[in-house]
Amino acid sequence: MRGLTSRIALGLWLIALLLAALTLTLRGELVTDLQGFAPDPISEGGVPLDPGAGPAARILLLAIEGGDARARANASDALVAALEDQTDVAGIHNGRLNPDDPALDFLLEHRYLLSPQVNAEHFEEARLAEHLEARRDDLSSSVPELPRELIPRDPTAEIPSVLEQLAASGGRATTGPQGVWIDPHRERALLVLRSGADGMDLDAQAILIERTQATFAALDTPDLHLRIAGPAVIAVESRATIRSEVTWITAGASLALAVLLLAVFRHPHPVWLAAVPLASGILVAAATVTVVFGHLHGIALAFGITVLGIALDYPLHLFAHAQRPRSASIPDIARELWPAIALGAGSTVLVYALMAMTGFSGMAQLGLFVLTGVAVAALVTRWVLPTLFPARLRNEGLPPLRLPLPSGLAHPPVWARWGMAGLTLAAVVVIVTTEPFPWEDRLSALHPVPDDQVALDQELREALGLPDVRHALLITGETPEQVLQASEALETSLATLRTEGTLEDYDHAADVLPSQARQEERQAALPTPDTLRERLRAASTGLGFRAGAFDPFVTDIENARQQSLLTPEALPEGPLRNALEPLLQAREDGTRWIAWVRLQGVHDPDALAQWADDISTGNDTALQYIDFFRASEELVIGFRNEALERLALGILAVALLLLAVTRAPGRSLRILTAVGTGLLLTVATLVLLGVQLSLFHLIALLLITGLCLDYAVFFSRPLREAASRLRNLRSVSVCALSTLVVFGLLSLSSLPVLQAMGLTVVLGVVFSFFAAALLAPETGPQAAA
Repeated sequence: MRGLTSRIALGLWLIALLLAALTLTLRGELVTDLQGFAPDPISEGGVPLDPGAGPAARILLLAIEGGDARARANASDALVAALEDQTDVAGIHNGRLNPDDPALDFLLEHRYLLSPQVNAEHFEEARLAEHLEARRDDLSSSVPELPRELIPRDPTAEIPSVLEQLAASGGRATTGPQGVWIDPHRERALLVLRSGADGMDLDAQAILIERTQATFAALDTPDLHLRIAGPAVIAVESRATIRSEVTWITAGASLALAVLLLAVFRHPHPVWLAAVPLASGILVAAATVTVVFGHLHGIALAFGITVLGIALDYPLHLFAHAQRPRSASIPDIARELWPAIALGAGSTVLVYALMAMTGFSGMAQLGLFVLTGVAVAALVTRWVLPTLFPARLRNEGLPPLRLPLPSGLAHPPVWARWGMAGLTLAAVVVIVTTEPFPWEDRLSALHPVPDDQVALDQELREALGLPDVRHALLITGETPEQVLQASEALETSLATLRTEGTLEDYDHAADVLPSQARQEERQAALPTPDTLRERLRAASTGLGFRAGAFDPFVTDIENARQQSLLTPEALPEGPLRNALEPLLQAREDGTRWIAWVRLQGVHDPDALAQWADDISTGNDTALQYIDFFRASEELVIGFRNEALERLALGILAVALLLLAVTRAPGRSLRILTAVGTGLLLTVATLVLLGVQLSLFHLIALLLITGLCLDYAVFFSRPLREAASRLRNLRSVSVCALSTLVVFGLLSLSSLPVLQAMGLTVVLGVVFSFFAAALLAPETGPQAAA
């Protein structure tokens, strides 16, 4: 009968692995964004609050260094020419106005609707005379304001005004003598590149960054160097750093763990046998998450595998109890250990089940991944692993463990227990009296971004006059016309704020595409053909222009008086659409429109927030001031509070489970006291070390809860004899030692995320192990449970 049960379990296990593999092969999709581990960064109006998802998300900042000014300018022009036609480049600008741009025709045709210069006075005789004098000077200048071929059509120079307005939407940098943007120290040529891909599409951003670097290298300018900055660069470099460190840490931890198991068990089979429940749990958990969510977060997978290290304890318990000499078979030992393994696994599953019910995708995936993996690993250890033991090991057992332990751990003295109680009380005092509590609420502090990259981003952003990534105003309305008019209505107030020093500058969607109401005003300001001809005749007297030289200008004015007004939907592909898209967006459901007002140099955020609350944009639109960093901090705080609530609820649920299963209040109290002691001592130590506690420390504390439950459940088993207690001690010690090896390496990482988890788990394992050992009952006559 036992053989039939084993064969059925083995068959079901193989079927589950096959189904999981097929699921991942056919439907597997790995998502690699970090944002899944925080609440969805969405405002009350449904707008992304992540700076990487706002208007700045697609911007790459380029700086050419070295050589002389002429060489840098030439390289800047060459880079623009090489990249501007690439499909994944929405636009690249270096400050130079290019009259040969094919998109110029559309701008030229609609320049009177777009130019901020257009008003009735602009076409008065005196102003026309000034324009015509400037055009005469252009004809004799080596660096004219307006190209010679455009003078007959555009003597009032509207097209440069329009192009400068478009360029200003990407920054307000200084233009050098060579006609390209330069930094204030005149040591760099500057460019702004806008990616055609979403800012969080890191694969696409990485490809574009590599292509840009390769294109510059192909220019063959050894004296020049290209530097690239921007949110996408930071995100791509962060991901590369994480992947690199995770790779070496995983390889190192695997090797160290294999060496440890070989040294302790003195046999090669435990090394690969221990991996069977763990690998089974990972495979089935990944497939389960994929089926439930439709995809799997890469970070949920990475952290899930790390947290799933709890499951490694189950086979190690089996190996530790299967040493020679023994009186029971491997299946019998698995059956004897099963109540303790099931209780520990069930308690862990309960804790992570509460996490899986959160509304935050990444954390919900992590919870589901771990609870599924733990359950599968426990079942595989009980029903499958004994069948996989080689025949010789099943008959003879493993060699005795080579793991010397202090004798005091088997029979801890009373003073040690009182000492642990004193330390726990001190930990409570430390935690309660620490004010303010050292929570790290800045997600940016967790990113592995070099300081020099952050500094470069800030330098180039200031040199280019780009808007602040942190601050913005958001206008929402039912139609694009509403939000464009609301943007224009803010101009007077924003100018006042600029004068008062609250902010340095601003730009908005209506700078690029005026509202239709403003376009109509500009059309109305255009003179009739007869009036314009008369004013041109008088204004050109004595300037040497031939009669009829500006007939194309008169024709364009007449056409502009009758042309259709521009709308966002009607704009063709080109610089106008590219400049407008980051600033004016339709909601996915099509019911609302969003217009951004990008702010630069905000010096008084509180005054700006108060102004935004007080000012009215009209009945049909709403204005919202967004501080991206503050908003993200508030979201992190909300998530942290929910995670703490889940942890507290999880421990309460575990207490009820322990009481229901063991029906022994004393044993349940020992287990919960050990868990609480381990958590309190860990948190207090981190506080004393000056560590800022982040979201990832909370993830580590959840892992510690699961590990301590496992240790405490095994240490609290009522045993008949001292020898059984010693085997139990060695079993738990092997588990704790293996966890220390893995997370000890993790704590050496340069990445704040991995270092936080590593250090926290190392401390938690030490404190949990000793707490569980010291709270273990003395050996009694009861039967093992």
